[in-house]
Amino acid sequence: MPQPIRLAMWLANTNAAIWAVGNGLVSTTLVTFLAMDLGARGLAVSLILAAPRLVGVLRIAAPAMMTTGSQRKFVCLAGYLSSAVVLGAMALWGRYHIAGLVTCWCLYHLLEYIATVALWSWLGDWMPPRIRGRLIGWRERYLVIGRIVGIAASVVIAFLWSYFDRDAPRWLPLAWSAGLGASLMALAVVPLLELAPRTNISPPRARLLWDDLVRALTDPAYRKLILYSSWFAVANAVSGPALNLYPSRILDLRYADLTILRSVMHAGQAALAPVCGAWIDLGRTRWLMTISQLIVATGPLFYMLATPDQWWWIVGAYVVWIAYAPINVGLDTLKLRLAPTTATAPALAVYHALGDLANGVTLVVAGAVFDAVSPDTGATPAIYAAFFLVGWLLRTSAAWLAWTVPEMSSNSARNAAK
Repeated sequence: MPQPIRLAMWLANTNAAIWAVGNGLVSTTLVTFLAMDLGARGLAVSLILAAPRLVGVLRIAAPAMMTTGSQRKFVCLAGYLSSAVVLGAMALWGRYHIAGLVTCWCLYHLLEYIATVALWSWLGDWMPPRIRGRLIGWRERYLVIGRIVGIAASVVIAFLWSYFDRDAPRWLPLAWSAGLGASLMALAVVPLLELAPRTNISPPRARLLWDDLVRALTDPAYRKLILYSSWFAVANAVSGPALNLYPSRILDLRYADLTILRSVMHAGQAALAPVCGAWIDLGRTRWLMTISQLIVATGPLFYMLATPDQWWWIVGAYVVWIAYAPINVGLDTLKLRLAPTTATAPALAVYHALGDLANGVTLVVAGAVFDAVSPDTGATPAIYAAFFLVGWLLRTSAAWLAWTVPEMSSNSARNAAK
């Protein structure tokens, strides 16, 4: 690998590790627990999960902000910095009212999503197609390990706070964890300051931007990728409210308990990610993603088996969810591999926007239905089980769509030979 590409990947992975530590300190689980302290039910939890996805649809406008390599860098850095500032504001303001929590949570994600479109377009310029899977696999490992560190730090903060100040409200250490996470996510832009834009990459012309957006939908290969990712987003969202409420409301698990389970899951994903990247570069993407899809689909079934007396069944869900690693690496590789080489940013914007829209709308509908069928005293185990069963069926059905996604388009096949 040429030295400039080695340096670029080192800077990108350093950014990933620092950002992931901050991200682990302010996970969705943490924000959900903050919301439940404010009295959130199924629909409210769904809105917390869905609102960032719905505003994320606005990232479709991101390519218009970055028609040159330098603009990609500016949008990326400005987006990540401003998102960290908003996240810090959420830690201060969000504890007073659920509306403040959701507002900051949404704006934070919108800014981060726009920055992410710029970042992946930028990194795509640096990643040679023939080894892109391996590079993304290693980046995924840095992200996962960083999240484990951040999650562990969040648990330690909560534990030490309760140990030294038993009368402190439960939200206080969570808010401080979010503030520290925001600071680290702002710090993560420092390595990217040294990463130069690729000046030899031809960006899309601004007047062709809308044509490029439409092309992502009409290109057969990219359309199949979008269909799979969007359907998988729907399948995940259907059982989202039930999966987030069940451990706390029925199993009486604490934030620390769930955090430990997530850390185990992330550790397994970190071990698998680079290996998955190497297999993907060998042309085994569909096999890996299809088999992994069938495995992760079984997660809700373990929730069905878990009861207050036999809560440990839920551990099985986090074990099978280790198989998200091949799916994550595969999707990140394919969204670059199948995108038009001169219009990467528009294709990425369409890919993420449609997936966000599918996930967000489904979460809101699922949360409303969950509350509608639940008595005032809260959902019964049978109601949770129904949502888990539907979630398993829909996630399993996504395996067929994963198999239909091509390994590469005609353009990427030509580039892979270079």
